[in-house]
Amino acid sequence: MKWCVPPPQPVPKIRDMKKGILLLICAGWVSPVFAEDAKGALANLRAVPAEFQSGIMKLSADNCDPNPDIWYVSAKSDSKKGGVQNFELAAGQVVSSKSSLGLREALGSNKPIDLAKIQFDSRDAFDLAQRYARANHKTIDSVSLVLSQQGSAAVPLWSVWCYGPNGKYFGELQLLATDGTVISNDAFPKKP
Repeated sequence: MKWCVPPPQPVPKIRDMKKGILLLICAGWVSPVFAEDAKGALANLRAVPAEFQSGIMKLSADNCDPNPDIWYVSAKSDSKKGGVQNFELAAGQVVSSKSSLGLREALGSNKPIDLAKIQFDSRDAFDLAQRYARANHKTIDSVSLVLSQQGSAAVPLWSVWCYGPNGKYFGELQLLATDGTVISNDAFPKKP
């Protein structure tokens, strides 16, 4: 009976091991930088002044492909003066701020959005709508987006209105901003 001894394996060179370690370190440092879309909803919401951060009621945008030129935000102040402010945001900056009577916010069912629960950004919502469209042989040219929260115990919700190349509306998806679960779909019978 012969014993089979496997042939000796080449020993990795120190230089190759150093390159591998350096690559892993760089990948770990760079990936968080690119994890968030700089023109996306979450990046732009950081531009809302601190006194309004915990009172953001609604975020919306039109003509997103995947990102709009302008994001619109309605937020309540957490100061004693109170008040509702409407902001226009672009490229992570407040470009306009106007006081509002806030009747829609006061009388509506929307509650302040729990931003900590949002794991599915606007780019993710756009990409998911694109996958649904492709699965159903449709083409999305742009979408309109609304982020809202219907109650304090509810989770944030994306509403995505889809428009074709001719600008014609053809359907809506509603999905959880926590994980992208589609909860309403009136345009796409086939799932991706």
